[in-house]
Amino acid sequence: DVEVNELRNLYFGDRHVHTRLAVDAYVLGTLTTADEAYSFAQGQTIKKMNTNVKLIRPLDFCAVTDHAEALGEMFTVQTPGVEGYNSFFSKMIRSIYDPETESGIDSAKQQRIVDWGSKRLRKGKELYHSVLFKGYETTKSAWMINLEAADKHYKPAEFTTFAGYEWTWGGGAKHMHRNLIFRDMIVPDYPMSAIELTSEEELWHWLTDISDSGATVLAIPHNSNLSDGGTFPDLDSKGQPLDSAYAQLRQNFEPLIEVHQEKGNSEVHAPFWKNDEFAGFENLPHSHRTKKNNYVRNALKRGLEHEEHIGINPFKYGMIGSTDNHEGLPGNTEENNYGAEGSEAWNKAKKRRNDGWELDPEIKVYRIQNPGGLVAVWAKANTRGYIYDALKRRECYATSGNRIQLRFFGGSGFKGNYKTHEQMLADGYDKGSPMGSDIVLKEGQIPEFLVWAKKDTAWAALDRIQIIKGWFAHGQLHEKVFNVAVSDGRILNEDGSVADNGANVDLETGKHSEDKGDTELSVVWKDPDFDKDSRAFYYVRVLEIPTASWRLWDKIRFGIEYPDDAELTVRERAWSSPIWYVPPVGQ
Repeated sequence: DVEVNELRNLYFGDRHVHTRLAVDAYVLGTLTTADEAYSFAQGQTIKKMNTNVKLIRPLDFCAVTDHAEALGEMFTVQTPGVEGYNSFFSKMIRSIYDPETESGIDSAKQQRIVDWGSKRLRKGKELYHSVLFKGYETTKSAWMINLEAADKHYKPAEFTTFAGYEWTWGGGAKHMHRNLIFRDMIVPDYPMSAIELTSEEELWHWLTDISDSGATVLAIPHNSNLSDGGTFPDLDSKGQPLDSAYAQLRQNFEPLIEVHQEKGNSEVHAPFWKNDEFAGFENLPHSHRTKKNNYVRNALKRGLEHEEHIGINPFKYGMIGSTDNHEGLPGNTEENNYGAEGSEAWNKAKKRRNDGWELDPEIKVYRIQNPGGLVAVWAKANTRGYIYDALKRRECYATSGNRIQLRFFGGSGFKGNYKTHEQMLADGYDKGSPMGSDIVLKEGQIPEFLVWAKKDTAWAALDRIQIIKGWFAHGQLHEKVFNVAVSDGRILNEDGSVADNGANVDLETGKHSEDKGDTELSVVWKDPDFDKDSRAFYYVRVLEIPTASWRLWDKIRFGIEYPDDAELTVRERAWSSPIWYVPPVGQ
């Protein structure tokens, strides 16, 4: 039996990870298996190429989500004795691995294959099985390898694994992918890919079918900053305006959005949110691909408007982070350890500074890459069922890779002063709804929000708690950022702003201020602009004081020089799932 905590325990995980059976991971130099990835996630040492690597802080849960597309082809390339293993194309792909080189990679051959794949993506060609594909049984065999690894490493109450894969759909280089996460091992024999399911609706209808057959599954949209506006559409795949059937089908399977990962952040983008002083965090470089409709805050607002017109909010998303790590190293998010392992560390640092990004070579890697995020859940115990259910009900939050602790309740009548932490939580659940829920108010009540945050025990102190509100009133969408709790005894100005606390980073050593910021912050906050007739959402953003980014650590350790526009410090953060207010029927 597993001991449960009715007030919930906090678990950190990564549910977007790629290993050698993902075509892009393999071609980029990854030989890590799913079995090794799960071992790494638990803090065990594994070998990556010629180097031993170990996660500094183990995870509580993990999912390997290799791309369904080309899963069978990668099985063919990597499995001696199967049909196609000795074909010209299989040998060509395997030839990028050269044990005679220090890194074990023939980088010239590797680059030619990467360039070919990237060029094809940018031209927007449809997905199809390659000449390496030797039938659906090869895909089933690869799928079974990952399922067996997940089953092998599942240890209820200690470490949780999930069956999962990535459905990699989107015209051209659009990242409108979904990571499918199954509650248990009742899974389909074959992981249907974007080759077979060529639209969101086709995916959701298939998920409905397998759900009717006993599967329980979530589809979590990939970080939306590269989706060219496609993750949050105004029209369905047939070009028709969204209706309630579409919105309901989407909400049946997509209660969450990945707001942060190694390809950047998708909460907001600084050029579109000039009034948000902290919007410029791990943003993609501004270009023709950058659209306001790629970003989650905008989608949350538009979801309110859709709900007003069609009765269901299609974009009612909770927030999660993950890494999208393509080296089979889940949870490897420490800025001060990013790619620092082994004899190849200096060469890797130099490549991060000088190389073009594989998805867009005109952008340097250092302008876009980061170690990725984590997902945190409040669950009664560390098991598949409890963690999955916490994700489903959105009682979870995203971090930029750190381990900030965060609680968020919306309700009325909170005490505000508590003798114990448990008393605060009991009051939160008794008088409010946790993150990810709708707020429930009685006639005449004004919503109150109970927020508590605690610093990552191994990292920097907290600077502030903010509540971001979005609402739909009189045919218009609005938003506002409120500073609701600040560190160092500072007082909010009349306009809600607050003076900087003077925390900084030593650019010579990478050390951050240890005398600034608070270990914990908490507040009970009332919305001063509440309108009982307007739909609204509220979510929390917690900011740390500034710390050294991986770029600064590369500069300090390896002498890598960066241009003046490189961000050498970061403000790590966490984002709660929202709490929604829906006006009572008839108002």
